[in-house]
Amino acid sequence: MIGKILCTISLIGLLPLGCLAQVSEGTKVGINTGTGLNAPRSGVFWTSPTNTSGVVGDFYIDSLWREGNVKLAKAVAQIGGHESDTIAGVDIRYNVLNDELEVLADKAKKDVRVIRGSQLKSFKTDNGVGAVEYVNLAARDPKGELKGFGALLASGKISFVRAYKPKITKPNYNPGFGTGEKNTIVRLTSEYYLLTDSGAQKISLSKKSLLPLLADKKADIEQFVKEHNLDFKDEAQVTGLVRFYNSK
Repeated sequence: MIGKILCTISLIGLLPLGCLAQVSEGTKVGINTGTGLNAPRSGVFWTSPTNTSGVVGDFYIDSLWREGNVKLAKAVAQIGGHESDTIAGVDIRYNVLNDELEVLADKAKKDVRVIRGSQLKSFKTDNGVGAVEYVNLAARDPKGELKGFGALLASGKISFVRAYKPKITKPNYNPGFGTGEKNTIVRLTSEYYLLTDSGAQKISLSKKSLLPLLADKKADIEQFVKEHNLDFKDEAQVTGLVRFYNSK
């Protein structure tokens, strides 16, 4: 365990400063997320607690630390001088609001390092049910309109992903009447996308939204839908449909 922690600290410490976030999306919207402010101190990044007062809700896809693997957008020098774009066997969790991957370098010391989403290609964790890979949406969108990460539900010629977005509700407390909400509320919402080599297409879980995008294999798709009495509102069934499409 000690060896793993030391290895983790060494690997992350060797990442270039550009990989580590100092300005978060949460800062841009003017609220604290309660995750701490990462700033350089004597060449070492450290995390200091921030005041969580006034902010409540959800910031993480999964708030628990999960062991996972990280794939960086570019290879960086690591132990021994060799370059690698992978960091394996580290405890991580993704902050959706900040678009930052938090890495638990030392649990006992509560030492948390942060990698900007823009410096990541993907990361993979086991959520207790099975391994899930999360892919960088911005890297798959030539228009530059998307950001953040999506859970990869099906991959192939067309990839099906569930993207996570923060929904922020500002305080509306009225002191005169003593009514309303004093806190800033953060809640996570989901959106679905189909990814291809040419870009990303936002979809809804509906027959009308999906079938036109799979029209090049219309006969096979229509037969599959009929045989399985497909419920287009069911994420798992749509995942099966996209996997079938990719298999043809």
